[in-house]
Amino acid sequence: MLTSKEIKKQMELGNITIKNLSNNALSKPNSCDLRIGNTLYTFDYDIIDTRNSFNYLNEVLSNNVDKLRRVQIPEEGFLLQPHKVYLAKTIEEVSTKGFVPVMCGKTMVSLLGVSVELTSGYKNENFNGPLILSIIATKPTIIYPDIKIANLTFFPSLETSSVVRKINDSALCGIYNSGMLSGEEISKRMGGDDPDIIITPQDNIVLNPNSINLTLNDTVGIYSDPVLDMKKDNAVKKIQLGEDGTWFYPDEIYLGRTNEWTETKNLVPMLSGRSSLGRNGLHVHCSAGMGSIGYKGYWHMGIRAVKPIKVVKNMKCCQLYYLTVDGDNDKNYNGYMQDLSEKELGSPLYKSLIKKKYKK
Repeated sequence: MLTSKEIKKQMELGNITIKNLSNNALSKPNSCDLRIGNTLYTFDYDIIDTRNSFNYLNEVLSNNVDKLRRVQIPEEGFLLQPHKVYLAKTIEEVSTKGFVPVMCGKTMVSLLGVSVELTSGYKNENFNGPLILSIIATKPTIIYPDIKIANLTFFPSLETSSVVRKINDSALCGIYNSGMLSGEEISKRMGGDDPDIIITPQDNIVLNPNSINLTLNDTVGIYSDPVLDMKKDNAVKKIQLGEDGTWFYPDEIYLGRTNEWTETKNLVPMLSGRSSLGRNGLHVHCSAGMGSIGYKGYWHMGIRAVKPIKVVKNMKCCQLYYLTVDGDNDKNYNGYMQDLSEKELGSPLYKSLIKKKYKK
């Protein structure tokens, strides 16, 4: 994954172009902020026909609606309704040569139960245009125009390697400049006097072939208010997971954190849910797993259940992957999620929005 410094370098070389870039959009170590404008597109009917998906996409891109309904987000906010799909396009327009843009949601938005681009944030090499967003809210949630809605990262599009290395007596693979750490490499990066990966405690973690499992703390939160507001500090009620487990129900966003405190240097940590939980309809932070170089703290997660499901404390709830970086880096992450208190379970998004003045 490119560092922000490398993204700027490739922009100077003309290999990456980002139009309508906001001030400080590249302030994080390895990603770029993307904004939503003041226009959403939604469906006026309950049944969506996948045969029309290409038409839906063209309507958003052209702003010429037929099957969709266009709605404006006023300055005082717009209420996202659960069980509805909203489409939008980013203010920014991106074009690449030799790089693959990857978009994911923001943790502070996901902690409000709002998923952004839930299933397909990976684009293609030589991409050109705005990025199309799908937005789904778990609870009624007020959204505002021009907010930073997603993160954009870039991966080099690697060519076939001309150099090989031996894996075992019967297998070879190419040698590339960047990639995802294996479990063995994760273990190595956790050792030594100045490790790149720090995880504490290590009592319950499990090392996988290319990831590491973390566990769920026994205190989770749910929002008390029936309607959430992105510009407010929404009240959170804390509940304790029982010895025999606690039922999680649909139409609720559960706010959890890992038991483990982590710190990452010189790598990009990436969180995802576990497939064993996904097969049971329990979604863990599914649209905002991309981390930043230098992140330290617990991992705070938005958890949603498709059907009623019993959740137990200390269960293996998520897994961390680690990506190497391309390019020089001169900064570490220092945002609102950095070293967030173990007692704070709600989204800190309001801290970045409360003093912001929106433009139409």
